[in-house]
Amino acid sequence: MNIKYFVRKAIISDAEDIYYINKTSLGYEYDFEKQKRKIEAVLNDKTQVIFVAETENKVVGYIHLVNYDVIYADNFKNCLGLAVDNDYKRNGIGSALLKQAEIWAKENGAVGIRLCSGAERENAHKFYLSQGFVSNKIQKNFKKIFDL
Repeated sequence: MNIKYFVRKAIISDAEDIYYINKTSLGYEYDFEKQKRKIEAVLNDKTQVIFVAETENKVVGYIHLVNYDVIYADNFKNCLGLAVDNDYKRNGIGSALLKQAEIWAKENGAVGIRLCSGAERENAHKFYLSQGFVSNKIQKNFKKIFDL
């Protein structure tokens, strides 16, 4: 399938399509209303951005970036999410989203983009390597959930 799409900054009305992609392509079960509020917060924060790929009035992919500015290295942008609808993969959408992300990162003073990818996402790892990323270390992620 060869589709025509374009990449643009996300708007709040994209929330439903992004939710669908997160649920079906990434397996993330997260409340829609909470996700929509988070998307709205990102859209109002100049240190973050979400770009989407759209075809026929439908969002079929997105990338979310935020500052990664630590005191021990130059400023990077951190890719917190990159996903393409399963029905639209292998059409260059992920590559186009990363290209747009690189443009934004350079325009905003970053020296590069970093990202983390789950150990089980081997196809994603191959894709990132094909896009010029290098895997420089293996690490474990830890989290602590607070009792609310």
